[in-house]
Amino acid sequence: MSNSLARQAEAEGGCLRFDRFMQLALYDPEAGYYTAHAARLGREGDFSTSATLSDSLGYAIAAWAKAEAARWRFRRPQLIELGAGDGSLARTVLRRLGWRARFSFRYHIVEISTRLRKIQRERLRGQGVLWHPDADAAVEAADGEALLFSNEFVDAFPCRRFIRGDHGWREIFFCYENGRWYERSFCVADLPDSSALNGWTMPLRAGQRVEVHESYGRWLSDLGRSLKRGSLLTIDYGGSPREVYGRRPDGTLRAYSHHQRLTGLDVYRRPGHQDLTADVNFEDLERWGAAAGLAPVAYVTQQQFLLTWGPQRSRDKVWDFLADPEGAGSAFKVLHQRKEGA
Repeated sequence: MSNSLARQAEAEGGCLRFDRFMQLALYDPEAGYYTAHAARLGREGDFSTSATLSDSLGYAIAAWAKAEAARWRFRRPQLIELGAGDGSLARTVLRRLGWRARFSFRYHIVEISTRLRKIQRERLRGQGVLWHPDADAAVEAADGEALLFSNEFVDAFPCRRFIRGDHGWREIFFCYENGRWYERSFCVADLPDSSALNGWTMPLRAGQRVEVHESYGRWLSDLGRSLKRGSLLTIDYGGSPREVYGRRPDGTLRAYSHHQRLTGLDVYRRPGHQDLTADVNFEDLERWGAAAGLAPVAYVTQQQFLLTWGPQRSRDKVWDFLADPEGAGSAFKVLHQRKEGA
């Protein structure tokens, strides 16, 4: 993919803004990681998710979905999973809904990767699942009323990267010249709306790097227009800027390849063949959602979510790992938002 990136950079003046690079590296139709190369998650893939490690999260989501469906009094609840990976979470949620609820719910999956969609179809054969290329199509199929949820979905949205200079923020670009790639930062006139850039109450040292998932903000805005009534549950790693960047002067961007975590310039090493991700600023998600008509209902840690909605029996070492207040239980956050009808 490096050659196509070089051609793209040359066509755009020699430099790619980082979110543009990430978009191409992950989602290029012919050479992107998710669209062309990602085929397996878990032990055989490049990374694991909570859903590939344990059924506990799926049990909790199913319980949440049934409670929300009862709250909304939907005649036939439409449950939409955003980015279903290898289908492990969907299989668990469907099983945990129980046969009666399974016949009343309609399960949708939004998935852009044809490779992952094929794996999902094999795993979920006979479950009556509907697939869609984007959230707008899924919400339209649900007549504008739906329950949407995601697990480790937002972190893979292309993010913009910034570095604190002596006189303000500068934006990071990935540039190509004379056969070599290098990072370069430029002054930027209009900063995106993010508390990572303008929400600090203390002075920042020069060199601090942050990421902004501005593309997800646009996605939320589109969802707010298509969703008439419903709920959105977002599970991902991150928190407030202070939590995310307090001890991370280089930011949170990293790549994963064969369960190896790569940082620094190594994130550019094998574009299209490794996952790219950055921690989620949940303050931004709340504010962007509110602007789109999605009001915050609850914001808790994964530990609190599992204790509220998860199985109270059959806990094991993996459950302990997912709920560990010193680990994944606090690193992952859960945001619940609702769009009330007019």
